[in-house]
Amino acid sequence: SSLLWLSSPGPIFQAMARRWILPVAVAIAVWGTAFTGVWRPPSAAQARRPSATARQADASMLTPFGPVVTYAKALMDAATEKKEVVLVTDDVLTIKDKFQEEEWLEKLLLVQSNPKLTAVQKAKQTVDLLTPLKSTVMPKFIVFLAKKNRLNGLKSICFEYVQSMYYTQSITPVTVRVAQRLTETQMEKVKEKMKEKAGTRDVKLIMEVEPNLIGGLQVEWGYTDPQKRYAPTHGIDLSLKNILGKRALQKGVVQAL
Repeated sequence: SSLLWLSSPGPIFQAMARRWILPVAVAIAVWGTAFTGVWRPPSAAQARRPSATARQADASMLTPFGPVVTYAKALMDAATEKKEVVLVTDDVLTIKDKFQEEEWLEKLLLVQSNPKLTAVQKAKQTVDLLTPLKSTVMPKFIVFLAKKNRLNGLKSICFEYVQSMYYTQSITPVTVRVAQRLTETQMEKVKEKMKEKAGTRDVKLIMEVEPNLIGGLQVEWGYTDPQKRYAPTHGIDLSLKNILGKRALQKGVVQAL
């Protein structure tokens, strides 16, 4: 009966857990290297596959090395030279969001597949589809890509730009999920610990409150897309929910769902 009580904690136990076990779990995450279990998040391959329209509109065949890195760096250099780094970054994020919109991709596909348009004309119409852009650099850069026959690589280049931005500034986004909000002191300790784990100069800590964790915390980082926090490659699960679940399984307790 005691095991069944552990697998289905009541209000009194939950109150005790929040008061006593949460600080312990936080301390383990911040100072300790041993933990109850490692949470393995879904791989990028398990994510939702883009639609047919999205694949056709992004038929650049470019991967995050070689030309993509070169053009992303060229965009960064131009933004720095014109003192429009913030504006260009805003434009890059806008373009990345546009590539997630099915309706916009359909319009882009019509432009890219029009045989009557030259590469430069396609670039200018692409700029029109993206209006309003905040910087003066981005429209010129899109035309530049067309002249180099790399217009179809715009999405990959924008993605690499964001990746490089986080890398250059040595910032690692980290998501921490907790049953109840951490204090500022606890947040700072988590940040300092994650700087060591991620080997980065700074951590962008995003806290999400999920009461169903009961107590403790979950941490994930190493995103393939830092801006969207997409497909994390590392994670630790120190939640009380996970601890109780493992304890119940070890003792052979089966809970009807």
